[in-house]
Amino acid sequence: MDRIQRNCLIVGVVAALAMAFGIYSNHTHALRSYLFAFIFWTGLTLGSLGIYLLHNVVGGNWGVVIRRFLESGTRTLPLIAVFLLPIIADLFVGHAIFPWAIPGAKAHEGITHVERYLNVPFFIARAIIYFVIWSFWGYRLLRWSSEQDRTGDPGIFFRMKSFAAPGLLIFVITVSFAFIDWIMSLEPDFYSTIYGWMFTVGETLMTFAFCVVLLCLFRNTRPLSTVLKPQHFHDISNLMLAFTMLWAYMSFAQFLIYWAENQPEEIPWYIRRFSGGWGMIAFTIAVFHFAVPFFLLLMRFIKKNPNLIYWLSIYIILMHLLDNFWIVEPAFRPRGLEVYWTDFVAPIALGGLWLAFFISNLKSRPLLPLHDPRLRGYAIESEA
Repeated sequence: MDRIQRNCLIVGVVAALAMAFGIYSNHTHALRSYLFAFIFWTGLTLGSLGIYLLHNVVGGNWGVVIRRFLESGTRTLPLIAVFLLPIIADLFVGHAIFPWAIPGAKAHEGITHVERYLNVPFFIARAIIYFVIWSFWGYRLLRWSSEQDRTGDPGIFFRMKSFAAPGLLIFVITVSFAFIDWIMSLEPDFYSTIYGWMFTVGETLMTFAFCVVLLCLFRNTRPLSTVLKPQHFHDISNLMLAFTMLWAYMSFAQFLIYWAENQPEEIPWYIRRFSGGWGMIAFTIAVFHFAVPFFLLLMRFIKKNPNLIYWLSIYIILMHLLDNFWIVEPAFRPRGLEVYWTDFVAPIALGGLWLAFFISNLKSRPLLPLHDPRLRGYAIESEA
């Protein structure tokens, strides 16, 4: 883990320097690529917090084996806040990302009706509120988790459960609004009531896949190897199947409604993404982000085989990355599909730094919460 962390940090720093050069040479293309990368890696952090809250509410042995991964992902919230700073800075100088932030743009584009919501002070205030809420629920649960490891107090389990229930509701609402602010507002004349939920479900699916990859990598490591069973892979894979169907349902429902209504203020969002080369990516996402994982996750032998589900989970993560690219970048490239070198460097830069910080958090604690009551009956080797 030390070697992987060091390599991730080196790659992240080198790619970040390349991005700094990209911003210096062409800040418009670089910052737009940066936004797409920011959305992707933010999805892993928020997905970790969301699943962590969900597991504390509903229980289940599937969540115990990935609990440390979820907690380590939640602890990356401060890093995501730092990642947001270049986007905030663009609101004041450059104006490469949000068209509504350009002085006088609302009147010119005929979108003055959104001025009360889409303005720089309120945008920043909402971002601060989101991070305060996420940090409050996340770090309160993390503190109780550390106390449970230290004392073994059985009452902490029920406190975490009761505290996570309202947090899950607030989490879904705030994440939905965050994605509306950070992505949907790129095209302020477009609106969708399912947009934020669609992204929330997508990031949850990606985080489940990320946790499965880590389970496969650590499956022979104590004490996780003393607890991990094929049924754990099967249960989490079933959740991946459920969220794959839910993501596809929400994505298609949004498209079907706008196709049926055929309103001039709504359909340009899809016209940009179905023409000029973007349509091929849309077809690829429909087939390879939904159809292929859906049918493979129906097969029991795949879901119980760590080697097979490992590669399928990596595949799902890459398809979600492509989906983020298809949703974000056509807002900046309406003439057709255009790819810049920063589109590749930005995810590597943020990913290297995020993974290095994630591994640092993961190394600081045992791989299993040894006093979790759901682990009773397992012979677990203690860790110092």
